[in-house]
Amino acid sequence: MKKFIITEKLSDNLKNKNFLWLNFIKNSQKNDEKNIQIVQEIIKEVQSRGDNSIIELTNKFDKTNATKISDLIISKKEIFESEKKVDKTVKDALKFAKKRIEIYHKKQLPKDFSFKDSTGTILGNAWKPIQRIGVYVPGGTASYPSSVLMSVIPAQIAGVKDICLFAPSNNGEINPAVLYASKLCGINSIYKIGGAQAIAGMCFGTESIEAVDKIVGPGNAFVANAKKILYGTVGIDMIAGPTDITIIADNSANPSWIAVDALSQLEHGNDSKAFIICDNEIFADKIIAEINLYAKKLSRKKIIEQSLKNSAIFVIKNIEEAHFISNIIAPEHLEICTKNSSKIMKKINNAGAIFLGNYTPEAIGDYVAGPSHTLPTSASARFASGLSVYDFLKRISVISCTKKSFMNLSESTAVLAECEGLNAHQLSIEIRKS
Repeated sequence: MKKFIITEKLSDNLKNKNFLWLNFIKNSQKNDEKNIQIVQEIIKEVQSRGDNSIIELTNKFDKTNATKISDLIISKKEIFESEKKVDKTVKDALKFAKKRIEIYHKKQLPKDFSFKDSTGTILGNAWKPIQRIGVYVPGGTASYPSSVLMSVIPAQIAGVKDICLFAPSNNGEINPAVLYASKLCGINSIYKIGGAQAIAGMCFGTESIEAVDKIVGPGNAFVANAKKILYGTVGIDMIAGPTDITIIADNSANPSWIAVDALSQLEHGNDSKAFIICDNEIFADKIIAEINLYAKKLSRKKIIEQSLKNSAIFVIKNIEEAHFISNIIAPEHLEICTKNSSKIMKKINNAGAIFLGNYTPEAIGDYVAGPSHTLPTSASARFASGLSVYDFLKRISVISCTKKSFMNLSESTAVLAECEGLNAHQLSIEIRKS
């Protein structure tokens, strides 16, 4: 982990400056597009050859031995039997998480509205669920039953009736806990297909896969680039990059806790990132020492060794100016572990999720807090939000004129249509006035 002592005056207009620490942040935010050509070829294959390409690509990349597409579809019997393979404590934890996720997302449901304006025209909104959703559940270096809950539950609460799930297998097997989580949510349409071929299959459909209207869920660089290429043909939640965490901490925090919270994201993958902002170099050195100590003890230490190279600790003069750096990072996860955490939070504009106080580690948000843990990465929190009920709803405008209100609106409408040279628009107004 790199350490930067920042002596420059912090402000909102740092973005175009040329500081070593700032360049480190900027370089960390670049998305990996080196496999774009491979992804484009996979997409073409799936679009033109359907099931056969899915089988071949899945055998190649996921090391399966499928001879027919049914080998890649989870049967209801497999879903049912998965329950026997999952420890009761895990089942209970998933049930607990499911309940909390449901409670939170029910609060998000928007309401239709309509009103009559001064001209007599009725205006309003009607919210409608998307019809068919595809959920991608990562399964590379780790498998995530929690991601099933975090993606499926908001969709169901929004009113989506048709949901399918895609997950890469490990030697032809999917984590039973992923299948159990799917069973808890009532999902029966599950495919052992991962990578760009899964995204292309959901987008275009094949002989055995029905195309979806929107794809949600994080994945590796192949998945992210496939979603990026196919956006517009199919809806997506976001283009998810490597996971990241930023922690703002003063010396009132426990350095061991800060270290382990950083490691909790670094263990996800080689390209994960952790940034820590503090105002005391001695405290910073304590955190680094604790990171090095705990990193050696963890089961995913080889991954952490790599992801630490992407990470940094920034020592600034005044912790109350930490927001200047944090807003540039625009973190996926932001922990604020300071005496005045609420005061600092008010200055934060860019973050996927904020975790306030010493007893709110990011892991609480990953599993049981309630909000979906699918969050904007790679600084996209500047313009994007975490997955929610809103991602599965369409807002339809409703307009209704009476003859009287039409007459009140017609003159200005005709003038603007003529101004833009759209004569048929103008005529559609004039013909009703005659």
